[in-house]
Amino acid sequence: MLIQSQQNTDRPCIAKLALTLCGMMAVTFSVSSLGWTQDAAPPPNSQLAEKERAISQRMRELESTFLRLADLLDTTDPRRAATLRSAFEQARELEVTDRLDTIVELLENGQLLKAGTGQDAAIDRLRELLAVLESGESRKTVTDSKKKVKEFLGRINTLIAQQMGLEGTTEAGGDPKSLAEKQNALEDDTQTLAKDVDAFRREAANAAGSKLDTEPDDAPQSKPPLDGSPGKSPGEQPSGEKGGENSNGQDQQDESAEQENSQQEPQGNDEVSRASRTNKRLEAARSRMQQAKEKLNDVKPKAARKDQEEALAELEAARAELEEILRQLREEEIERLLVKLEARVRDMLRAERMILRGIQQLRSNAAERTQREQELESTRLGSEQNLVTATITRALTLVRDDGSAVAIPEALQQIREDSTMAAGRLKKSDYSQFTQGIIEDLVVSLEELLSALERAEREQQDKQQQGQARGRPAKPGEQPLVDKIAELKMLRILQTRVNGKTSRFSALLNEGSEQASETELIDALGRLAQRQERVERAAHDIATGRTE
Repeated sequence: MLIQSQQNTDRPCIAKLALTLCGMMAVTFSVSSLGWTQDAAPPPNSQLAEKERAISQRMRELESTFLRLADLLDTTDPRRAATLRSAFEQARELEVTDRLDTIVELLENGQLLKAGTGQDAAIDRLRELLAVLESGESRKTVTDSKKKVKEFLGRINTLIAQQMGLEGTTEAGGDPKSLAEKQNALEDDTQTLAKDVDAFRREAANAAGSKLDTEPDDAPQSKPPLDGSPGKSPGEQPSGEKGGENSNGQDQQDESAEQENSQQEPQGNDEVSRASRTNKRLEAARSRMQQAKEKLNDVKPKAARKDQEEALAELEAARAELEEILRQLREEEIERLLVKLEARVRDMLRAERMILRGIQQLRSNAAERTQREQELESTRLGSEQNLVTATITRALTLVRDDGSAVAIPEALQQIREDSTMAAGRLKKSDYSQFTQGIIEDLVVSLEELLSALERAEREQQDKQQQGQARGRPAKPGEQPLVDKIAELKMLRILQTRVNGKTSRFSALLNEGSEQASETELIDALGRLAQRQERVERAAHDIATGRTE
């Protein structure tokens, strides 16, 4: 009773946390609006800073609440506990509290424009956290589901191969008693797989909040569902035991039973419905195997072979359902990954544009500032660039973990290299035209990558809608993050970028003023050559299907 009470108390916890995040977003937005208002007299910077500091402190408390509630829910609700830990990791990964602390410092120093931009970024990060809480699922959950379905597919492929072998041996005139023993073992394996698939179905239904209206366990599994229609009397026997004279009657019974089973099957295309149909197919296959075993024991191999063929057909139908579940899980994984990548690239682009404006102002107002002020501002811009580099690294890790794309990881790798170079130069108070050119390239690169991700996300949504409308079958192999055409388009952009850098370096060699040093150009040309080699390698991998 106590455990049930605790479950009822903890169950709305995620909704409350989501409301808390919404409140924080509203307060942050109001502080941002106050900081940007031009018509009315703005409140003192200290008041804005205090409000922002309160938000930062509340965010720290919220992160602690994530972990505390996750520990409490570990035994009673593991799925919600996983969601809370995912939200905590996301908060740390997005550096929400660090960003809020930075905004406090900017407000205290009277830098309202930069503080307002930082608040916009903070609101975007809070939205990402809210999405994690509202979804109720973590990336690990999808990965675990895919792992289970792949395991089921491996087992059902083994069952199909063994059933085909038994059918061939039966046709070749093998020993019926020996074949009956093997058929019995195969029947047991099929029943075990059916139970495991049903457990998976229950987990998916609980995760989706579905009601288990149709329970495969309601019907006794010991009775073959295809022995006859439910209205038949117990005294009737299958045709295999009466001889060939009742074969037509048995066929009619089988057709009637199959029609009734098809009417009882869930008609949805969601994961739960497909898992339920898979379970029914496996149970039907097990029933056919049982009938084949009985006929082999009665030394009726010809009649047994028909049941073996039916069992094989049911196994193949179950495999098709599992393949479709795997395809749907992959599509869901791709959609989440694209959304997450798009949000991060958009955030990086916003930060990079601010850095570009900062270096442009630094160069144009150099005469109005002391050397020390210029160095401090350049160092600050370098720190901001380091934050961008860290975000790029996390995005690159996401794409590499997926492992199905070539061009997008290469694009992120090039952006990270340029970002690292720009941060190092700014930290050394080098805000020359060469450094500004690197940052301008970063802005263009991020814009191109963002456009490619938005296009890929739209195409992914179109594919899902078309697949649902047509009821398309699953294709062999795992769906890549983006298709080959999108990869080739990105490679073309990367090659164009290499060509542009080559032209820029050539122009620098011909300039008479503010020319980069020879050592810098040699190093840059060496990196450019390596980049060209990686682009060629990526093109080769796409052409040969290495990532498929």
